[in-house]
Amino acid sequence: MKVIMVASWPPRWCGIAIYSENLVAALRRAGAEVHIVSHTDGGRDGEANVHPVIDQADPNWHRPLYEAVERIDPDVVHVQHEFGLYTYLQNPGVYDFEPRNAFELALPLFRWRAGRRAAVVTYHSVFSRLTFEEALYYDHLMGLAAANVVHEPYQREHLPYNLGRVPDNVFVIPHGAGRGHPDAARVRAAKARLGVAGRPVLGMMGWWEPNKGFERVIRLWPDVVRAVPGAVLVLAGGARPGSPTGLREAEKYLALVAGCPVRDSILVVRGAFSREEYMDVLAAFDAMALPYHFASQSGNLAHAYEAGLPVVVSAIEGLKSSVEASGAGLIAADDRQLREAIVLLLREPALRRRCAAAARRYVRDVIAWDRVARRHLDVYRWAARRIGDPRSYDRYLGHRVHV
Repeated sequence: MKVIMVASWPPRWCGIAIYSENLVAALRRAGAEVHIVSHTDGGRDGEANVHPVIDQADPNWHRPLYEAVERIDPDVVHVQHEFGLYTYLQNPGVYDFEPRNAFELALPLFRWRAGRRAAVVTYHSVFSRLTFEEALYYDHLMGLAAANVVHEPYQREHLPYNLGRVPDNVFVIPHGAGRGHPDAARVRAAKARLGVAGRPVLGMMGWWEPNKGFERVIRLWPDVVRAVPGAVLVLAGGARPGSPTGLREAEKYLALVAGCPVRDSILVVRGAFSREEYMDVLAAFDAMALPYHFASQSGNLAHAYEAGLPVVVSAIEGLKSSVEASGAGLIAADDRQLREAIVLLLREPALRRRCAAAARRYVRDVIAWDRVARRHLDVYRWAARRIGDPRSYDRYLGHRVHV
């Protein structure tokens, strides 16, 4: 099967790029021929089958995308969707995440559907309650695509309430994870590199955005240190390039750290990390906190599973359901429970070992990339069959189409 993956692509610093790279590698191991159509900053020197043609500074960015797909002529086009990735940027370098400005993606989707070319779209941010604009946007894109993918069951289950109809072409495929649990030597090296050897380490990782809740842990950290002397909090990441909200969050977090009574026990590691650098930082953690205010799901949680890290997460949507399914950590409904869960994980090595073992089992049995790739291939075959079935057009024409 020949597949085109439309996505941001390394070396761009983007979670979707890392996700896409992992999925493409697994699809290729499964025997698929995969081409990547990416933004103009994607692709490394000499990298085969990467076509960097999406220029968001061009109001007609979708035309080179469509032309590249027609030239390669795949069996399936798979679009990795996130707001901001396919929007014309009127202010260069500043991303626009508004659904009302993102609808240009519907143009190639319409042409692919009209031309009977199978398109699959994976949506990385779908909440149980959508705004009117989000619901309108998703309703139209999901109708144009032959098949759609979300990562968590609740995302599909709530669509009828948001869209006003029951979509019949939405599949649930979890965010994948590798089997990269670090060995003891890598853990020792990572802790030595950060200067935290022999100390219990709670880590937080990712882009500094308003939904991540880093400030919650910084504010309660003095209580944790009193309960667990010697504990270290590692804040790794930084402002997402082109994100105004990220810059504001970075200023807020750094100010909170500077004013923290136990700031000497907080280590800030700023940067945009390659996959290997990212996993090296995770190897220094004993547990990971994801105290998000809101999230549909989290790539950082999948990476924590890959690293075999115990986690503490907010009791929200995809995070709660994922940890309940994996058994890899604790769930906190408020700041008091968050503090208690962090203290418990840092104090109890036996609990951390049980959670780590559960994380590794969950990866092996449920979300390993090779499993995820096989499920995608099933959806691709379903989409290719559906796009050629005249009954799939009844929704638009109101009657049976004969071809």
